Amino acid sequence: MNLSQTVSFSQAQSKNLLAALKMSQDNRLKLQADEASKEGYFERAIELYEKALEINPDNTSVFIPLAKTYKFNNDFKNAIKYFEKALAIEPDDVENRTLLGECYKNNGQYSKAKLQFEQVLGQRPNYDFAKRNLLETENYMLALIDPQQAREEKQAAAQANLTQAVKLACSFFPKRFFKDMQDITVSFNKTASMAGRSNIAQYEHNKREITVMEDYVYANPTLVASYIVHENIHAKDNDPYTSIREEQDAYRKQCEFWIKHGQGIEDPEMDFVVGLYKKSAEDLDKRVAEVYRLRDKNIPETSYNHPPANKKIAATVSLTGGAKTLKAYDIIA
Repeated sequence: MNLSQTVSFSQAQSKNLLAALKMSQDNRLKLQADEASKEGYFERAIELYEKALEINPDNTSVFIPLAKTYKFNNDFKNAIKYFEKALAIEPDDVENRTLLGECYKNNGQYSKAKLQFEQVLGQRPNYDFAKRNLLETENYMLALIDPQQAREEKQAAAQANLTQAVKLACSFFPKRFFKDMQDITVSFNKTASMAGRSNIAQYEHNKREITVMEDYVYANPTLVASYIVHENIHAKDNDPYTSIREEQDAYRKQCEFWIKHGQGIEDPEMDFVVGLYKKSAEDLDKRVAEVYRLRDKNIPETSYNHPPANKKIAATVSLTGGAKTLKAYDIIA
């Protein structure tokens, strides 16, 4: 090997080593950003994702988590930018296309949003995530022309949906289950947030109220019913605290309901949760515990009506000041 060949080889080695170092660094930044986003530190996560792309603009694995984090942070313009980049690579990804449509909708670009949802439904007619967004977008478009008619139409849709969903959820339980629960109310409304993300549904003990987020007004009533089933587990306790075990029980019951009634309806959250449950109930329990410990480091492992080994135990949290609002509950994402 002559000198020129040796120099050329060394330069190539150095270039490859530098590339490997850069790749390693951008992936480390992505992992740090993933953790920050999970914990609700969206601005920090965005900063880390953007730094990762500065180091390696070709790291396409950053596009979707960055787009989602911008969306969580209500920066829809930048979320759109990265969803579009990702969909240019994988145009048939229906979930990400629906998320892009949501960003257009939230940004007031209703015509563009509608096109995204219609494209998804052309591929997957039963994909409820896109279907409910399309109906909501059409209601927003109607509101630009006739606000009163749009309000009345949405109220009618909400009433019809809840009536059917509550009836279906109640039929899933034995009648004796609802003893002492006649005062529970169910409504569509805004919900609280955990780690920066709005809950799909929640039960508030001091109000004796189950709330489903208003984005689900146009959801399939069976999907809405599945969340009511989940929250009924919390409401049944008639106490102002929760636990890991209580959450696990609620998710298990929701999965049982969905397996029985949800055939033919596609929803990314429920598909994910039921997929874990079908693999094994223990896998679902593990995921639930992981998510709720991340969101609330003080959540107890057990509670009186949800003890280990089916043994009643004393509550593991102290309560002061009388009734206290329960933690809000979010589907696993």
